[in-house]
Amino acid sequence: MTISQPSPAPIPAASAPGPKGAPFAGIARDLIAGAPRTISHLADAYGPFVRFNIFRNRFYLVSDPEMIREVLVTQAANFPKDQRDVDILDRVVGHGLVSANGEEHKRQRRLTQPAFHSRRIDAYAGTMVEYTAAMLDEWRDGQTLDVAEAMRELTMVIVARTLFGADRVAMRATAERIGAAIHALQAVADKEFQSPFLLPDWLPTAHNRRRRAATAVLYETIDRLIAERRAAAAGGEVADRGDLLSMLLLSHDEAGDRMSDAEVRDQLVTLFVAGHETTSNALTWTWYLLSQHAAAEARLHEEVDALGDRPLDLADLPRLPYTLQVIKEAMRLYPPAWVVNVRRAAADTIVGPYAIGRGDRLWISPFVMHRRPQFFPDPERFDPDRWTPERERALPKFAYMPFGGGPRVCIGNGFALMEAHLIVAAVARRYRLRLLPGHPIALNAQITLSNHGGMPMTAEGRDEG
Repeated sequence: MTISQPSPAPIPAASAPGPKGAPFAGIARDLIAGAPRTISHLADAYGPFVRFNIFRNRFYLVSDPEMIREVLVTQAANFPKDQRDVDILDRVVGHGLVSANGEEHKRQRRLTQPAFHSRRIDAYAGTMVEYTAAMLDEWRDGQTLDVAEAMRELTMVIVARTLFGADRVAMRATAERIGAAIHALQAVADKEFQSPFLLPDWLPTAHNRRRRAATAVLYETIDRLIAERRAAAAGGEVADRGDLLSMLLLSHDEAGDRMSDAEVRDQLVTLFVAGHETTSNALTWTWYLLSQHAAAEARLHEEVDALGDRPLDLADLPRLPYTLQVIKEAMRLYPPAWVVNVRRAAADTIVGPYAIGRGDRLWISPFVMHRRPQFFPDPERFDPDRWTPERERALPKFAYMPFGGGPRVCIGNGFALMEAHLIVAAVARRYRLRLLPGHPIALNAQITLSNHGGMPMTAEGRDEG
């Protein structure tokens, strides 16, 4: 007769290991000085479940793939985004997919998902190649440029075209203004995430005025595009022009209800900001890493040169596997979305061996996960061969998560990967990019992960084919 052993009692989360920190601020000062490295060091020092305090608020850093799966997938309904994070995001990009929770998020996702069907995404490849070629035609051999800004403008005009049909010339006329607005919104949101107190948005502070001015730039641009599309509607019915704006204006739920114009605007602002900022950062880090690793760069050049000098198209991507491996490795080392918004337990539960109490707040960070040596040996080393199909299949599901996971996985992940794949191949055929000597690499961890001071590089022309 076999006697079953009782399951071990859950470990109270509050007894998890972690740093003591300062009496009031906890580890806030270390986070402000360098959040990605700080939390990565916490996982190194204390293991896969770490307790830490920020301004007397307790948090838990989760860096075990199976426990992350429980939080983001199995028990996703019990771990909505923390309301404080939602409030900050609402002020920045409106109440779209990034900030909505629960049933509201599900409804928004259902209405938005058709625009990201593979057939629609594939149709955008031509725009991506055309706009990249137009950018490269303006570059000159030996020119020094801020590659971060160049990638930001390129992805902005691509996203503007695919989201709401705005052409490159029209968007370039306002790109600088929109780019400055997005930069201001990131900086404002970053300050709020770091602050112990979230001040009401109606207070006439310099901080709030700056956010309102930046938000107005985005809202005015997108409200105008919605109004123009409404005005062109025939018999009140908007034509499907193959862009996201068409889809959102035409979408309806099971009851036949459509999104209001304000809801459409919030989705477009959310996707516009997220859809170009994250991809531009991934591309910028890719160019930086290639400039530091000659062998990987030479191998990538060999692969893209084998295609000859004809224009790229979607059918070429399967012939560029190493190019994609380079991009995936860049996103491992420098994931644009470096941290997942805080998840707060709606009810008592168990995650792994830990008893999580109602109201407990959990941190999950792709930056941390991508540096776990048990999954990525010598984790700081740039090695695109980690992403051969065999090695990628061997990884646990949430060891690598540049697009998050579960029901809130990035809705545009397929779009972003195709865009980066085509852009890297197109640029690499015509130019090498070399980091300006002496320019420092210092992580700028806001909502997305960039480099302080941009990425000034010299464009060196190269022969194709």
